[in-house]
Amino acid sequence: MNNIQNIECVIDKIELFSYFSPEIICLFAILLNIFFFMFFRRRLNVKRISDFITFGAFLLNTVILGSLLLRDKLFSINSDFTLFKDVLAFSDEHFIYKIIVNLFFICFIALTYKLTRKARFKTPLVNSYLLLLAISSPFLLHSQNVLLSFILLDISVFSIYKFASNMKMRNEYMYCADFVVMSVSATILFYSFYLIANIIKIELQTSILNVCAALALLLKVGLFPIYNYTLNRHYKNNIPYSILLFTFLPFLGVLTFAKFIESNILSSEVFLLTLLIFILVSILTCAINAFKTKNLVKYLANFSYVNFSLMTCALLFSQDLSICIKTGFTFLFAMLGVYSLLCILKINLKIEKVNFSSLSGLFIKNGKFCILFALIILIVLNIIPSAILQNNLELLKGIYISDKIASYVILTAIAANALCLYNGLFAIKMCYTKTKNIKPLLNKETAINYAVSLSVILFLMIKLFL
Repeated sequence: MNNIQNIECVIDKIELFSYFSPEIICLFAILLNIFFFMFFRRRLNVKRISDFITFGAFLLNTVILGSLLLRDKLFSINSDFTLFKDVLAFSDEHFIYKIIVNLFFICFIALTYKLTRKARFKTPLVNSYLLLLAISSPFLLHSQNVLLSFILLDISVFSIYKFASNMKMRNEYMYCADFVVMSVSATILFYSFYLIANIIKIELQTSILNVCAALALLLKVGLFPIYNYTLNRHYKNNIPYSILLFTFLPFLGVLTFAKFIESNILSSEVFLLTLLIFILVSILTCAINAFKTKNLVKYLANFSYVNFSLMTCALLFSQDLSICIKTGFTFLFAMLGVYSLLCILKINLKIEKVNFSSLSGLFIKNGKFCILFALIILIVLNIIPSAILQNNLELLKGIYISDKIASYVILTAIAANALCLYNGLFAIKMCYTKTKNIKPLLNKETAINYAVSLSVILFLMIKLFL
């Protein structure tokens, strides 16, 4: 990459503006949302306006990024460069990642707007923090500095926290004190261990401190056995919050963990073996929790932790980051398809928590829903061949050929998937279980949700052959 010491001398200001235009558009949308919240908060129409502004910002970003990428391809323009002494890196690959992130948020708003646009919800503020999350998270890909990456992760976690705290259910805030305690403690621990590790020059002590810093990072994103964000009280009632907390945040954690690995020469066996054992324990713990729970949202949360923990494990075996990113993005959209169907249940059945019992008897009047639900569950569980299975096999292959102890990782991954599969099959079985209380037809304002889940299924199937 071309290291740019003086931006004005190398890149035209207008061209540089175009590279940062998505972030500028998001900032402008945040200002509009705050303006409407301050002066028109008592008008219910402001919620629709806020959703329109936020959705439009993400859509415009996608168009701009796609245009820049197409321009570079057609005219063979090299967009590989760095800024601020290699602190931020830019390339065509980063444009693709940012397009995918904006597409994720477009789908997120389309699926959840019926759940977030309630009279008691501060929708403009909710959308403002969603836009802030969209600004901070893509910069994790650009960042070449581990401290900057963790700061960006901190901003992302704060955005998710504020996203939830501005949503109320039954006069209770949707966030939990445990969330704040866990997040702040992880931040303090990470900075403490990381800074001390860079001061001490003794190899063994540095390795131990780096292990502690890495564990603090995993705690920050919830990839931690027993003590993680599934202990929070309110996430089961709030599907939009759960999507961000249990799918998007762990994905950002994988990116930050990759930056942490890249920024240090961590070849010490103490570091690698300790972290490997810890991550394997985390995978098994989350798989057991997914096996035991009877709540669908908690099941999906633990299943996400299993998959993202496996990606962090792959990074320890010098796995290519691009493979982990590709696997993570594919899994993100697959889980978005599952959650879209859960939104249908919430909207139509008007239930607080989506338990397995909520699925019983659905097949009588909702055959389409049951078929889509069964298909997407079997796809994410690696039963039906799709891009999910292809990426996971590629990930496991990279792990297997890297080291002699990789066989333990493969066995752990298979055992964890088997435990998750059991409850997944049980959920499908519940859809086709007869019950005295026949569920109503799930057709209340759910066309977009059905369209997204079907599109996700088709994409994952077609991507297998591309």
